[in-house]
Amino acid sequence: MINISEYLTTQTPLPPFLPYPRFLLELDLSQTAKMTYALLLDRATLSQKNLWIDERGFVFVIFTICSLAEQLGRSTVSVSSALKELDAAGLIERRRTRFSSPNHIFVKIPNVE
Repeated sequence: MINISEYLTTQTPLPPFLPYPRFLLELDLSQTAKMTYALLLDRATLSQKNLWIDERGFVFVIFTICSLAEQLGRSTVSVSSALKELDAAGLIERRRTRFSSPNHIFVKIPNVE
């Protein structure tokens, strides 16, 4: 259990957190899909730093469904559904790799107008 004991001050160090893009608030997606996207986007920043790119120069993430489910505290069925939602919304692309290897997940960023 987390012990909550301090008020936020100007000197309080922040705990680790996920970026949550504002555009997700406007989309008709499940909360699990939105949190999955935020987690994938966070992981994509690590992939950027490690230069995990494909032949097109696009950054990809490797994240198994089981690992996503564990991190999100959801079932693998819920995470699979969330990934399908994100794919249908055009926010991710999954590409198969070798047999029995996790897919490469490409996180897409919508055009902001």
